Amino acid sequence: MNRLYRNMLQLINKVMYKRYISPWLIMFLDSLLILVSIFVSGWIVDIKETWFNFPFDNYSLRFILLTFFTSIVCIFCFKIHRSIIRYSSFSDMLRIMGALIVTNVVLLAVNYVYKYTSGAGTEDFYPKQLVIINFFVTFIALFMFRMFVRWLFEKAYHNGTDSRFTIKTLIFGAGHTGIATAHALLSSDTKYYIKGFLDDDKTLTGKTIEGIKVWSTDKEEYILKYKDIDQLIIATGRITNERKAKIFDLCHQNNIKVLTVPRVKYWVDGKLNESSIKEIQIEDLLGRKEIKPNTAVINNVLGGKRILVTGAAGSIGSEIVRQLTKYNPEILLLDNAETPLFYIENELNENYQSIQKHILIADIRNRQHLEDIFIKYRPEIVFHAAAYKHVPMMEREPYEAVMTNIFGTKNIADLCLQYGTEKMIMISTDKAVNPTNVMGATKRYAEIYIKLMNEKSKQANNGKELSTKFITTRFGNVLGSNGSVIPTFKHQIATGGPLTVTHPDITRYFMTIPEAARLVLEAVTMGQGGEIFLFDMGQPVKIDDLARKMIKLSGLEPDKDIKIEYTGLRAGEKLYEELLTKKENTLPTYHEKIFIAKTEEFSVEEIKMHFEELKTIVKDPFNENTNMKIVKNIKSLVKTFKSNNSEFSVLDKEM
Repeated sequence: MNRLYRNMLQLINKVMYKRYISPWLIMFLDSLLILVSIFVSGWIVDIKETWFNFPFDNYSLRFILLTFFTSIVCIFCFKIHRSIIRYSSFSDMLRIMGALIVTNVVLLAVNYVYKYTSGAGTEDFYPKQLVIINFFVTFIALFMFRMFVRWLFEKAYHNGTDSRFTIKTLIFGAGHTGIATAHALLSSDTKYYIKGFLDDDKTLTGKTIEGIKVWSTDKEEYILKYKDIDQLIIATGRITNERKAKIFDLCHQNNIKVLTVPRVKYWVDGKLNESSIKEIQIEDLLGRKEIKPNTAVINNVLGGKRILVTGAAGSIGSEIVRQLTKYNPEILLLDNAETPLFYIENELNENYQSIQKHILIADIRNRQHLEDIFIKYRPEIVFHAAAYKHVPMMEREPYEAVMTNIFGTKNIADLCLQYGTEKMIMISTDKAVNPTNVMGATKRYAEIYIKLMNEKSKQANNGKELSTKFITTRFGNVLGSNGSVIPTFKHQIATGGPLTVTHPDITRYFMTIPEAARLVLEAVTMGQGGEIFLFDMGQPVKIDDLARKMIKLSGLEPDKDIKIEYTGLRAGEKLYEELLTKKENTLPTYHEKIFIAKTEEFSVEEIKMHFEELKTIVKDPFNENTNMKIVKNIKSLVKTFKSNNSEFSVLDKEM
């Protein structure tokens, strides 16, 4: 008998494992249950009422036919047959109840109409008690059928699971997302054996959900070590990144792969698919709590506007473009990088077809071409993200850094004021604070010019409402941006190492690309002109720790499988970044992660003098002394610029 039972379960598992029961088969089975329930209800009333002779009187025939067809129609309209029986839930039960309630309302309405319009007097079309009893009998039958199938499938699934040929999985989080994860795994072509749920909620400890046991996180170390787990899936949003990092370290110690489930809004049609469950990324361990932008306020400022984004094909520029699509603007995407611009255009064509866009290949150093664009399109808002950003390269090429970061910014700012742009937002960097390299110093130089342009805008309008509001945003490194440390480490790991870290104690601030873009948009809404907005970058991250985490994420061991080499600080590089100079402090805003920097002041005459001198210097780019003259000019304006590990350090002794 036991062997027959096991064989039956194995057969059910094979039948149900790779495909669901057809909706029409479910409809047929429900129809049979409805018909059986009608007869059971009739016999119950027949036993109680002596005058009722079921199914051999007119009452019975009327009731059987009308109830059967009305129930089928309601079941179909409520799409009960479209549910996956093995995953029947409370919501499915409510839909069944709703369909049966509608059925009863129709039956009682027919009875009422017959009784009071046909001249039948007190005679019912069919007994009212029969309608009520049938409601409960039918509901119980449909409910028990689904619970039986679900129980049978769970038994069949576990009976057919051979732990040697399955992926033994632990799910962290026993809430809605965790249960959805279990469903996605059980319905997958890949064979999973779900060992249990882990959850912080002590009231769930020891209970079962979907036939799967829930363990307390108090025992997570023991479970991960001794329960033979292949992978752990983090299926909850109510978890800090510090907690994720701890779980990841525990799993790494026990050779367990860690995966994460995306937020519900990213599920396809509200359902979680196995393909959506991804391996945990370094961004999941370093990123902060998601920032939710004030979309209503942003829409009031940016909604429907004509917006120019320079550097639109870069990491920050392209994310700003993506964020802007929510506000139905007309977007001008400007960049001189042809291939990345091609990719972002294709992305917009695929995902944001309703957005009006213009793809512009242009160089911000070409003033005449930029002016033609401003004359043709008259942008109302400008996000200026185009810049050279790589520290060692710009240390070798000060001329190129100046032409793009300073004079390119000047071109954009001048044209914004000339053609009445409402707001210009310059994307700056924490490397502009107490700069130790040419790149950071040129960005600080550009910040100073933006502040000057804001004063010009005031003068142009006699101190009244600014004709153009010039705003600067300043933040640190962005996780995963082009050419940043994370893509570099990924490439080095893929090629077998070593990972190159300049110094064991070097630290950097990090934020995710979407987070940076959201804060930029938020800063635009509050900017009244002349501000330098700082973003809360959280705690600095040691690059050495980052390298070791990324090696572990690859399933390897630092210093064993992949070596880490310390190469020494590069030209212009410093151990840590700052967001403020000693002469600056901050003012709060209504957003807890955005602050306004109170910066040192410069006279208009001083700024103009340095710019005129710099313009003269760059006219002779091939002179062997040009780079030294450029850096000397920058240092004389940006007095906090002290070169570090650079050929330009000699200038600091002279000044």
